[in-house]
Amino acid sequence: MPFLIQQDTPVIIDYHIHTPYCGHAHGKTIEYVERAIALGFSEICFSDHLGRYYLTHVQRRRYWDWGMDERAINRYICELEDLQTVFEDRIRIKIGLEIDYIEGADELLAPFLSCYPFDFLLCSIHCLPRFGWKHLADYKDKAGMDVYREYFRYARAAIASGHFHSLAHCDFVWRYLEWPGEGAEDMLDEEIASTVAAAKKHDRCIEINANGYLWSYTHISHGFDPFLALVGECARQEVPVTLGSDAHDPSLIGKTYHDLLPVLRSWGIKEVALFDRGVRTMAPLG
Repeated sequence: MPFLIQQDTPVIIDYHIHTPYCGHAHGKTIEYVERAIALGFSEICFSDHLGRYYLTHVQRRRYWDWGMDERAINRYICELEDLQTVFEDRIRIKIGLEIDYIEGADELLAPFLSCYPFDFLLCSIHCLPRFGWKHLADYKDKAGMDVYREYFRYARAAIASGHFHSLAHCDFVWRYLEWPGEGAEDMLDEEIASTVAAAKKHDRCIEINANGYLWSYTHISHGFDPFLALVGECARQEVPVTLGSDAHDPSLIGKTYHDLLPVLRSWGIKEVALFDRGVRTMAPLG
């Protein structure tokens, strides 16, 4: 019989899992599934990186890329559909993508997305064209409030685009870029609140990413914690959240959950969003 999640039954999920198709994740796709089952997960969603091949030729030449090759997308979907069948009595497997938002490319992205039966679309921001076409980690010489503000402006534009169900790892910018100096706490608090408000306005989710929690746990000993500011705003504004480990190895599925989930509950986040062919439902957080 298919694995069913009973209404009002607490769930443990992971909606941010990568596969070898992206070229920088390790292990076999089936190993991620087996690991999730061993941990007692109710539902997982693979959301591997989409390549930039839907862009124009000129855009592709200048835009940094690390997503799936164009020839891999059909294999990715077919393998996950096979795994859904094989493991249907033990876990629910959803098919998604992590897609870098590229401002102005909406008309190129939309037709591609309409061709496939995705359950969940996760938006991420790894590059800010205003400051360069490389990964944020390569912006070391550009770190400052202007970069931070542009990151969150870009995040709000992505939310408003309507293409995505959830905004991934808002913490990405402070994990990879130097803290922008005096006054950063007030600025960051304001930008986080505005971004969560945009999700509220457009009825989108915010991802709670295990890497963001882990970064704060290891780097913040006192004072302002932007990760907790994000969690607090999601709770205060009653914005639904998705939950993900951002695993690039089977052993990393659900990392830090034993500490992270109690933190979320302590801030008043008691539900998590699930998706089926783009339709959102809410379930109690396990």
